[in-house]
Amino acid sequence: MEDEDAMSDNSVPFGYGASAFGSEAEEEEEDVAVHRELPLRAMEWESAPESYDVERAASPAPSYESMHSDDFSGAGADNQCRILLHRQDSSASSCGSSSCDEKPEEEPKQEEMIQEKPSEAPPLKPELLVDPKEKRYPALTVDFTFKVLCNSLRQLAKEHFKRFKRILWERYPERFRDRLDSLDIIGVVDTMLEICGLEVSLKITLVLLNDMNLKNIAEHLQGLCKRNEVRYELKKTLRRKYQHVYEGLTQQGQQKLFENVCTDLLITEGGNAAVNSEHEFRQIQELQEDGRGKKSLLSFTQIFDTAVVERRHIRTVITKGSPGIGKSFLVQRFILDWVEGKSHQDIFFLLPLPFKELNQVTEETIGFMDLICRLYPEMKEVDNLEFEGCQVMFICDGLDEYATPIDFRNIAYWCDHNEPAKMNVLIANLIRGNLLYSAYVWVTTRPVAINPIPAECIHQLLEVRGFSNEQREAYFRKTIPEKELAERVVSHIKSCKTLYIMCHVPLFCWVVRKVLERDLQSGELPKALTHFYTKLLHLHIMMRGQKLLSQDTDFFLKLGKMAFQLLEKGVFRIEKEHWKEYGLGAEDAVVTAGLCTQFYREKCMMYQEKVDCFIHPTMQEYLAALYVFLSFKKHKKNILEGPKFKMFPGSKVDLVDLHKSAIDKALQAQSGNYDLFLRFLLGMSVEANQELLGILLSNTASYQQAREQTASYIKKKIKEYPERLENLQRCIDELFPHPQRH
Repeated sequence: MEDEDAMSDNSVPFGYGASAFGSEAEEEEEDVAVHRELPLRAMEWESAPESYDVERAASPAPSYESMHSDDFSGAGADNQCRILLHRQDSSASSCGSSSCDEKPEEEPKQEEMIQEKPSEAPPLKPELLVDPKEKRYPALTVDFTFKVLCNSLRQLAKEHFKRFKRILWERYPERFRDRLDSLDIIGVVDTMLEICGLEVSLKITLVLLNDMNLKNIAEHLQGLCKRNEVRYELKKTLRRKYQHVYEGLTQQGQQKLFENVCTDLLITEGGNAAVNSEHEFRQIQELQEDGRGKKSLLSFTQIFDTAVVERRHIRTVITKGSPGIGKSFLVQRFILDWVEGKSHQDIFFLLPLPFKELNQVTEETIGFMDLICRLYPEMKEVDNLEFEGCQVMFICDGLDEYATPIDFRNIAYWCDHNEPAKMNVLIANLIRGNLLYSAYVWVTTRPVAINPIPAECIHQLLEVRGFSNEQREAYFRKTIPEKELAERVVSHIKSCKTLYIMCHVPLFCWVVRKVLERDLQSGELPKALTHFYTKLLHLHIMMRGQKLLSQDTDFFLKLGKMAFQLLEKGVFRIEKEHWKEYGLGAEDAVVTAGLCTQFYREKCMMYQEKVDCFIHPTMQEYLAALYVFLSFKKHKKNILEGPKFKMFPGSKVDLVDLHKSAIDKALQAQSGNYDLFLRFLLGMSVEANQELLGILLSNTASYQQAREQTASYIKKKIKEYPERLENLQRCIDELFPHPQRH
């Protein structure tokens, strides 16, 4: 019995399944006697002279999953009738000795009665009855039932657990033939599930706990079962909502199963990761990552890893990343893996709170629990989210998209999740930990939006950095169903270094795939870069940039001017004075337009400097070319000629002249500093690109003749600069992206 008590005290993790202890349970069952003594007198409970050898219960089923609770509703009722009538119920076990010894001579009469009616059995107790027509709730699984029963019994004191086993054996003789005294918690639960099934095991446990006046444990068990049903419905909702990805600007676009496009991402810990500054023609020192700022890579499953969370006391995790780098993609994978039971099963309720949806209730005063029930109606069955054994996690995706700025330092403290408050108050206190402190909180955002969050509220800072070389190739191979076509796409992007570099951005990969799938099916191999970048800019404008255009129609002209003038100085880092000089705000460029980003670099042990820059150096070159082209289209200026155009205010600037100026500028520059800029500028004269830029251009025009004249000029320059042959040839590709049409 001392061994038994010691085993019952051993703490087994709540997440362990029954199968993990199968061998142990079987060994313990072999130690139990294959017969039990059935005393004829309660007085002689421990030393009855007469005993009956009883046949051992049937062998355990291969698995609980193949077992139905009603399989055992009448087991052994006929062949054990004689024994059952000799057993006293649980109440008789505590009767006085005198009342049990008064009429021993009546026993033969009982034997006669048994022989006369051998088929009669006492009626089953209500908790043992199961309607065979009633369908088991899908949420009631073997794994869950095993966990909650073990968890409930572990809360019993030693004396209570001994009493529980005794009452269980006494009250249900029609089910339990062998005494349970020698079994520990796992053994008792295994035995109940094998003999009684899932529903009946839960019912009899609840009955016994209530009879033992352990109502708190009984209520906790009932609460877990109810929440398990709610969790099942929540998972159905999340699966329906997140199982597809929509390829387009809205959910009206083509949808695909997420599992068909799901690939790994590059994730690092810490906020000092610089942008990808790899370039085809330049070495950009000012954006290269400081060796001290490098952080170890994380796998997807290490986010909110149980061991790390407990060791480092992590509650709030902030994940940052540039636009289109894969933050929401990562969140979607996290949600679906939880729904499918692939990872993070220690989390009981996973509740995404996308800021795009929260924007719809920004001005309302609402209780936090009411907000949850509005987003997820199935949660109405749960009265609160603070329940032992039910870990809750909130995913707040896209803090930068939230319409109302949150002042974390000055906002009111709020702890009541039922009392109504403004949305920014609820969100701020959820992140700060004042509201539902025990819950996990995961916030994703673009870098600049992290600044208002107090440092003490950030327990772990992660950064999504897009695709590695292997991951970007894996993306194309997985998302293009035709294997041969996928290999052609991979080969094509690897043949153009700039294209391959930019494919570290998942959104850019999507753009490239859609364009190349269409063109390669017709046999073409487009080598032009401009269309891919213009398509990417178009996506940013349609998703977020229209807000800027409504406020300032010259925003992109200002941003392009800054890009161009910094490019001329060979500068790729944006300083605070640059924003002021060009009348721009970092918030607009970084958060709203998504064309710039921020990162921190360690300067010394106690100091970090903030670095602003474009999302990639090639994006700065593209926007510089856009500025030159927009100046030509809107103001008839040739920016590349400097102030000379002022000498002839009435003269007309020709596109060919603009192109020639750019070609000469690129050829005169050392180390190809303007090669990409030139290619982008020439590509903007193509009608397809002008159509994508229609929101910025007042009108589009056909420049077929100008492009042909420019191509002739380039061919002359090839003879003069044979060492620049490759880039000059690619310039012609930009003018005529479809060779067979030229």
